[in-house]
Amino acid sequence: MSAYNEEFNKDNVVLRYIIVAMLAELKSKIYYYNQIDEDTKQKIDIPFYYSISGNERFLLDNFLYDTTENGEAVGDYEVVPRGIAALSSMSIQSANLTNKFVRSEFVREVEGELKTFSLMTAYLPVTLGFDITVVCSNNLEMLKATEAIVSRLYKSQSFSVDLGMFKVQAAMVIPEDYSQERPFEYALNDKKEWKVTFSLEVQSFIPVFEYGIPLSEISLLVKNSKDNPNREGVGVYRNGGIYFGNVMEEFGTSIDNIKRSPDNGLLSNQSYNDPSKVNTGPIYNEGTINSQKPEDEDDESKTWRNADGTNDKGAQDNISD
Repeated sequence: MSAYNEEFNKDNVVLRYIIVAMLAELKSKIYYYNQIDEDTKQKIDIPFYYSISGNERFLLDNFLYDTTENGEAVGDYEVVPRGIAALSSMSIQSANLTNKFVRSEFVREVEGELKTFSLMTAYLPVTLGFDITVVCSNNLEMLKATEAIVSRLYKSQSFSVDLGMFKVQAAMVIPEDYSQERPFEYALNDKKEWKVTFSLEVQSFIPVFEYGIPLSEISLLVKNSKDNPNREGVGVYRNGGIYFGNVMEEFGTSIDNIKRSPDNGLLSNQSYNDPSKVNTGPIYNEGTINSQKPEDEDDESKTWRNADGTNDKGAQDNISD
């Protein structure tokens, strides 16, 4: 497996993919300018981070133990200005669900080759609610940040979410109202922060595969594909596994007497002829077609059926034509 397709415990989590895509969309999107002097303006970017509050183990590992061992200052380095996003709610928009299941094709890398497989998929429309807090250093900076948010995000912004083997669309919607906190209380040792707070909605889709197959299990199903180890053709989920080849893994054919047809007339839905009561002898021909790669034909068989046409002048002429 290449480094690009190397998987970790954080992968195959659709909600995390949506959050990461939202933060990537906000990166370097919100900014304003400070007038340094008469002829110089400085661009100030507002970075956005996902909230890590409440995870004491993460804070201790990253800002206490590791920093002490590396000889660094204890504590986190808080950039100002900065934006913090915290997931507050999630809901399924069932009214926007159109087709329950549609056949979708996906691509996975297996043993250095890209393989295509097909699954019945329902794309559930979901809405994720976020509480956004932008921390500023003073009142003027707070006003500039509010203006930048409105001008760059209002009313909605569309982006794509990469789920590893396919993409889904998403959109950010910001509200009409914004809250601004102005801490006009002062003390010698008290830290005060100016904040702009607002809610943000992200509308996207969560793929739900047939039979409730989780996203993390698809790679295992493709690797353990049955009956066709070369994985030729398009893989289709059947009976707990993914079969490669065609939608029909095996198709039986037979040629019988026309007298065994359900009806001999032009309008077959007006009468019925029981084929089991018609005695016409054995079936003319039977055969089976499957999607597996045919075995290589030996030389004796090719000679017997004159595959190259060397023993047939007419066949040789046809080949040359």
